[in-house]
Amino acid sequence: MLASVCAGFAAALVAFFSSPAFAADKPFQRSDLADSAIRLETQIKTESGQVAKPVATLRSEAEAAFAKRDFRSGMQTLAQVVAVAPREAGNWLRLARAILNIRPNDDRERINFLERAATAAYIGYQCSGNSGEEADALVLLGRTFSERKLYRPALDTYRLALDLREVADVRQTYEGLRDQHGFRILDYSVDSDAASPRACFQFSEDLPGKRTD
Repeated sequence: MLASVCAGFAAALVAFFSSPAFAADKPFQRSDLADSAIRLETQIKTESGQVAKPVATLRSEAEAAFAKRDFRSGMQTLAQVVAVAPREAGNWLRLARAILNIRPNDDRERINFLERAATAAYIGYQCSGNSGEEADALVLLGRTFSERKLYRPALDTYRLALDLREVADVRQTYEGLRDQHGFRILDYSVDSDAASPRACFQFSEDLPGKRTD
């Protein structure tokens, strides 16, 4: 389970996510993830006690856990780091990566971890102060969307990440995902014998609006 946050962090995070700057500064926005961010913070606070150790010690303990491939313990420790320094984007991104490295016990836990990692990455994106952190966060988000088969959000976030920073592995992932799951014609039929001949197309995604040119 996730570890603790300091007293008053809940109110601070609610204010952070409801502030005009949070809503306007970043091009990628999702209200569901913003709501999940507040719920995740509440869960962290509920499941934990007081954080007594300094951040440097906690990070060393997390790295030691990762070296043993104990990602669950590492996740708990990194959650304490987030509690102590909630505005540092790197802390949230490390937490998201740790969660994604955990081997889930079943499908329910898998989805729970993917959603939690997406939320942590989204907070990291919103807290980020440079394009490198933004790109890292969007790549993590793209991965969580893809693994949940949410291909349109995955493609959108990967594309935004590539706009910020071109990385060969990310480009390859994006291109492969677009080839398999991007917008395309799945099937078509032609009625040439009707009084008004027509062609009907089946697309991989719904078209915007009731009528589309």
